[in-house]
Amino acid sequence: MQDTLSAEQSVELVRLWRRRQTLSSDEMGRMYGIVGGALGGCHPPELRALGESRADLVAQFIYAKVLRLDADLDDADEPAAGDDEARTRSAPSTAFALCAYFRRYLIDCTRASSFRRKLSIGDQITENELEAQVGAAEDAEDELVEHGLSTPAVQAAARRFIAGLPEPERILLCEGFGREAAGGLSGIAARHAIASYHYRAGRLGLVHKREGLPADYARTTLGQWITQTLGIAIEGGNMGAILQVFKILGAEASYT
Repeated sequence: MQDTLSAEQSVELVRLWRRRQTLSSDEMGRMYGIVGGALGGCHPPELRALGESRADLVAQFIYAKVLRLDADLDDADEPAAGDDEARTRSAPSTAFALCAYFRRYLIDCTRASSFRRKLSIGDQITENELEAQVGAAEDAEDELVEHGLSTPAVQAAARRFIAGLPEPERILLCEGFGREAAGGLSGIAARHAIASYHYRAGRLGLVHKREGLPADYARTTLGQWITQTLGIAIEGGNMGAILQVFKILGAEASYT
């Protein structure tokens, strides 16, 4: 049986949808909750064809198509910034409309040969994954020195970064990236009752596109720390240094 939206939720959804690329963190969390709740009873037949868990596909849909966190700001299928009337027309206001949007997304996924390279919610950036993608650096210290850094300096910066995170994100980082706790991010979220963990992990930078660290990774919390605090640009030539930073961050997170 399909879930429904209350009148208040419908109004709030339309309001948030109209500004979905300029939402605050709290508003994103609220929109995630409304859409996720409305899709609770939505089970399109395409779900069975994709070989992914329903929870992960719902999270991918919200992340990529509702919140549009991986979309270009000038994406052609998004109404222009001043076109409020078009944005209102395109905003779903019922659970039925959201389910239709979700099913269309699933159909697109089944047709796209690149689906497996799209955003994968719930996968952690582990040392082994990064080394497989960019190769282990022969001299870790040299990689950091090229950017005016040292292992002790990055260790200290990592401790400050971890200490400054909100508690839910700090738990996800320390248990999911540092200690790599059993059950992955979903297990951590269940044990600590962390709401909207897919969204939090994506915003933090614990999930990523399968083709590697994209340029837009710099917009995540971890990406901003790497680029703004450590001064390392997120680009192919710096992958060795970034790998060393993640090794150090993982070690510090495991001790916290």
